[in-house]
Amino acid sequence: THGMMMKDDPDSPTHVSKIPDLCGRCHDEGGIADKRPEGTELSMVENYRQSVHGKALDEGGLIVTAVCTDCHSTHGMLPSSELGSMVHRTRIADTCAKCHQGIDREFRQSIHFTGQPHGDIPLPMCNDCHTSHEIARTDAEGFRLQIVNSCGTCHEEVTETYFETYHGKVFALGYTETASCADCHGQHNVLPTEDPNSTLSRDNIVATCAECHPQAHRQFAG
Repeated sequence: THGMMMKDDPDSPTHVSKIPDLCGRCHDEGGIADKRPEGTELSMVENYRQSVHGKALDEGGLIVTAVCTDCHSTHGMLPSSELGSMVHRTRIADTCAKCHQGIDREFRQSIHFTGQPHGDIPLPMCNDCHTSHEIARTDAEGFRLQIVNSCGTCHEEVTETYFETYHGKVFALGYTETASCADCHGQHNVLPTEDPNSTLSRDNIVATCAECHPQAHRQFAG
């Protein structure tokens, strides 16, 4: 109340290192916001602390990592269903791009950004693949297992055929070093196979296979 400090002061409750604690007063487990009937996510701050962003802050002391206010703003917070919200589906890419500019440039050229929705399923945004508060390292085994399921949300039939292949059968047994969706199609730069820049275009497919199979050639890729 009377002991207000500048947000750049490490002792200020609004210093970037203190933001999760500040928001957690209401949004952590048992908090007022955590109990609200219309809430869809519980223990958001605790989930954030286990994410790659939260661990960078708590364990690495990296104050340039994303905290609550980077995604939700400070005083202009709105429900994600409202167009003006920084976490509305139409603005998610802009919000993430504040830090991930290089990845954003790739993503905006991909079929996931420029293509058409699959029926009632909208084009994927960052949080569809990476989640909102539980963002994990992409090299973590759990992430690689989950990402195939995420792709299957839209590409159900293709995913079923993947699990009929050698790659899919081994992957299903838990060996995540084998090729899965992103290894062949790319991650943020997914393009139609007829696009010359696609990792699976005629000019690029041999090199894509060769990442795991160094002796790959045209017949092998076919």
